[in-house]
Amino acid sequence: MAPEEELEKARAAFRDFMYRAIHDLHQPLRAVTTSAEMLEGIYADATDERATKCLHFIREGTDQMARLLRDIAGYCDGEGLDLHPAPVNLTAVLTQVQQKMAEELSKSGAVITHDPLPAVTCDFYAMATVFRHLIDNACKFRGTEAPAIHFASTRQDAEWIISVRDNGLGFKIEYAAGLFQPFKRLHGKEYPGNGLGLALAKRILDRHGGRIWVESAPGQGSTFSFSLPVD
Repeated sequence: MAPEEELEKARAAFRDFMYRAIHDLHQPLRAVTTSAEMLEGIYADATDERATKCLHFIREGTDQMARLLRDIAGYCDGEGLDLHPAPVNLTAVLTQVQQKMAEELSKSGAVITHDPLPAVTCDFYAMATVFRHLIDNACKFRGTEAPAIHFASTRQDAEWIISVRDNGLGFKIEYAAGLFQPFKRLHGKEYPGNGLGLALAKRILDRHGGRIWVESAPGQGSTFSFSLPVD
């Protein structure tokens, strides 16, 4: 067996293990969640503040665990995704992502603008995942104003450079490299998420022959940029 085939076989076995583990972890999690809901019903009229707090912590913990399992499953799905490259207009990708995220964008008051975006050879749905995570990141780490997100593109030799600029919190640039590692979070637990979105975006772009990087400063927003081959 060729080394490439052995590597793919090992990766497939690992993904299968992860799917089975995630599935099996959901069962005891559901049991804890259901029990907490029953106890909340029993103690609905109770005045024991300690019991109320404990039940609240249990529900918070189970909700967080459910989100984590969902995000790990999503990361594994993206890691094992079979790509189907075809000529794709990136404006159409952005339009579809905005439609699917309409409710979230409305809640945050986010405004998305864009310059003309190029047509490239890529997997439409994988690229939509990249766009979705970059938009979600901009909405999540917003400043005091409503998120303003702008997509732009430039051609540099044999690459298209797509940039996504926001007006969010920003961060010290020395932390930039760690952003694309799984579970890496710069802003702590006060913000939702498990640190897998940007890692998945990087993996998808790697598989398209591209790369991703970011420029930022505290209080000055961030600009995420990624490249895709022209041909």
